[in-house]
Amino acid sequence: MAEEGISALTISTLEARLPFSRGVITHHFRDKDEIVEAVLASAVDDIDAGTAQELRSSVKASADLEARVRAVLRSKVQGFLAQPEATRVLVSFWGQLGDARATGANAALFRRYRAESRRLFAHAVGSGEARADLDPAVAAALLVGSVLGIVGQAMFEPGAFDVPAAIEAAAAQSAAFAAPRR
Repeated sequence: MAEEGISALTISTLEARLPFSRGVITHHFRDKDEIVEAVLASAVDDIDAGTAQELRSSVKASADLEARVRAVLRSKVQGFLAQPEATRVLVSFWGQLGDARATGANAALFRRYRAESRRLFAHAVGSGEARADLDPAVAAALLVGSVLGIVGQAMFEPGAFDVPAAIEAAAAQSAAFAAPRR
């Protein structure tokens, strides 16, 4: 899937590339959809495992909202870029708009990423660090979109721009959007 996308994945392809027979493969997986879901879960786990500890410690150590947003952006972008095969699997999966199961899995993944970011902004609203009328769900969508946008561009055109500078700009933009109005 990382090399050729989801459409290239078939039981026959797996049988040809793996040291397992069709019977062994179909014993563990009912169908291609179940294999795709397992590969997606594995890709997400690989990316999240690389960022979880660093993310928790850097967010807790950050003095202000912009620093916490920067920590989230940096850890998530680096987590994706450090796992290029897993990221290619996810990008391939995101392109399956006509597949109801893929669409549902994508929606659940994005919902989870937004929920994590939403908590960050909800806390900032509650503490007075963000404007009282800030919609944490909207701020979270902006943050998730920034991660996905930076990662997508960096993957498809490596070296085209300074990734750390893009992270800094996205953090400043998110923080400015959330800041109390003066």
